[in-house]
Amino acid sequence: MDLWLAAVIIVGTAAVAVSGLLVVRRAAPAGTYFKDVVPAGALYTVVGTGYMVILAFVFLVAFESYHGARSDAQTEATATLAMFHAADLLDSKASNELRGQVVCYAREVIAREWPAMRDGRTSSAVEARITAMENEAEEAPIADSRQTAAYGEWASSNEERRKGRQGRISEAAPVVAPVIWLVLIIGAVTVIATVCFFADSQEAWLPQASMIAAITTIVVSGLLLVRFLDKPYENKSGSIKPTAMARSLALMYQVSEGQVARRCA
Repeated sequence: MDLWLAAVIIVGTAAVAVSGLLVVRRAAPAGTYFKDVVPAGALYTVVGTGYMVILAFVFLVAFESYHGARSDAQTEATATLAMFHAADLLDSKASNELRGQVVCYAREVIAREWPAMRDGRTSSAVEARITAMENEAEEAPIADSRQTAAYGEWASSNEERRKGRQGRISEAAPVVAPVIWLVLIIGAVTVIATVCFFADSQEAWLPQASMIAAITTIVVSGLLLVRFLDKPYENKSGSIKPTAMARSLALMYQVSEGQVARRCA
């Protein structure tokens, strides 16, 4: 979500809440709608605290998913670069072919799979590239113990790449289910709307308006934060981008001096 849109939503909902309070305040009796405001305030504190605990729990789950997605993307990029370097120790022809496949994989992850993940999908081009890359590795001739060790290192790094990619893809699906969003939204409306029952026509309007505006800002900001963390691959400020893979790709180009770039052109 764009920063300006988030600001508009927060300010807009706060303005709507303040307007609602001022409307209710016109018909409110002196001393609020409650004969005794102390028990009502205590009950509201319990309700508000309970809702914020639920929101904090959902935030924690979404944050762990976001952090996991970033970590998996870094693991995949590091393993891809390690595969490129391991392939350099194989037979010269097999090395060039395999390094070219690894470079193509990195480029297609950046250009094709990352946009697809915004819709919770994977890229068929990347799947095909993985098959071609692994078939190329299986056909590479092994002449001595040095190449055997290099192939073992390549296979180990490929397994790390596979795990990183699977983790990255799995985090593309939302972790906050629709029913949880329903509960969060209903709870938010309840917490904000209940403040209107504390409206007092005899009190100054500014402190009352400030109170409901502050509560609305906190609640809506929390919901927007959960929503941001639940969509880690959106092309927005703060979203997870293929920065790590782009860095690995740049290092591959630097080592190969652009010799393998033509394979994916």
